[in-house]
Amino acid sequence: MKLFFLLLAFFLFLNCQGESHIDLDQIDGYWQIEFVQQKDEIFESKQSFLLYDYYSTQNNTGIYKKVAPQINGSFKTSDSAIRFEILKTKGDFILQFTSPWNTWFKTIKYLDSEKLVLFHQDRSFHYKRPLISKTLPENE
Repeated sequence: MKLFFLLLAFFLFLNCQGESHIDLDQIDGYWQIEFVQQKDEIFESKQSFLLYDYYSTQNNTGIYKKVAPQINGSFKTSDSAIRFEILKTKGDFILQFTSPWNTWFKTIKYLDSEKLVLFHQDRSFHYKRPLISKTLPENE
């Protein structure tokens, strides 16, 4: 009987040590930068105007663009967007961005409905979800 409980505890322990689950659908929508962390330093945004990062995904591919919220609830944005793919390597989810000029990678370190942390070039970018909807931005 003791052996049964030991085996049960062992298997429960192994299940708890598995990969952390990230719901990739949570990345869709608008994100506002809170701060950037590099080593032990924290750099907070000092922008005088709001600028959000917008992500839209479907089947592990997506687009990323910068948008500026307007007073009337719409968004000012350009027609250009950067395409990305979501890759899974060694248990991590990686965003591979591709533009006509460059390719770069960001690792998703944390993602839920209210918080996003991306890692790129020795920096952690901490985002929060602003209090707006998750609809597609309008071009103006």
